[in-house]
Amino acid sequence: MASSVVSGASENPRGYSIEPSEVRRKPQVTSYNFDEETKISYSCGNGTLFLKLSSVMMVLSFLLQVIAIGAPYWAAGWRRSKMSWHEGVWMTCYRTELDNKWICGAYDYSNSRPGVPMWYAAVQAMGLMSIVVFLPALIINFCFTMHPKDARFRGMMWFNFALTFVTGLLPLCMVIVFGAGHPKRDRFPIPYMDQYYDDDPFEIHFCFVFEIFAVIASAAAFALEIIDFRRSDY
Repeated sequence: MASSVVSGASENPRGYSIEPSEVRRKPQVTSYNFDEETKISYSCGNGTLFLKLSSVMMVLSFLLQVIAIGAPYWAAGWRRSKMSWHEGVWMTCYRTELDNKWICGAYDYSNSRPGVPMWYAAVQAMGLMSIVVFLPALIINFCFTMHPKDARFRGMMWFNFALTFVTGLLPLCMVIVFGAGHPKRDRFPIPYMDQYYDDDPFEIHFCFVFEIFAVIASAAAFALEIIDFRRSDY
């Protein structure tokens, strides 16, 4: 009887003592919770093939737009197989008859009415706006492509869609206004046509074509972004 009492006393009461091997430490809860998934890590690997191609199209469109706006070769006229005048968004040049030199100036240097026509001023304004819009559009497009696709991605996505659309809309409006407003053959009329030469008082030059290609490149970038949106689950 005494032995049983002693043995019972030597046993640990159930539920009141825990062996050291059975101790399990609870995770400490701190006020700082760093979630690796919420960290923004920009990388080219975050972008799909469609988004990468869209970025390439945007860069191409921007380069074409800069050349088209800066060079004075939207339209030109030819006389006796020589260019007699050429014109761009900011400058018009014509060749003198006597000394065969080029004289360049603003649009109204030989215009009977002072000032710049409304259609020409509209083309200039849209040219400046397109460059101003293109710079943030490129930055947003690169961030849009390399941004991890999480909940914060959707706001940047719609903003990028809008900027990409505008970069194609402004050059398109420039082409339409320039083609509709330019007086064409009445701008620098050739006094006579020589039968031995292929004279042309007005023709579209390479900057006008570059502007059209810029519209196509921006439209392709926008289409690629829409295709990527429809194929992905953002």
